Amino acid sequence: MESEKMWGSLMNRVKPYLAMISMQFGYAGMYIITMVSLKHGMNHYILAVYRHAIATVVIAPLLFFMKGMVI
Repeated sequence: MESEKMWGSLMNRVKPYLAMISMQFGYAGMYIITMVSLKHGMNHYILAVYRHAIATVVIAPLLFFMKGMVI
């Protein structure tokens, strides 16, 4: 019981750092994909539409399953 409480406390303290690290990896990946796409001639307007469409497809299921949960 005590170890579960300690583990939960540790996760609450580490959660912001893990979120920031995952965001940085996401930004780096998006930068690489953007540069490769633009160098191969993709229109930047089309790239923005694709980026928003993919973000919607990725985030929508998370919101559906977390409906009612308080983060």
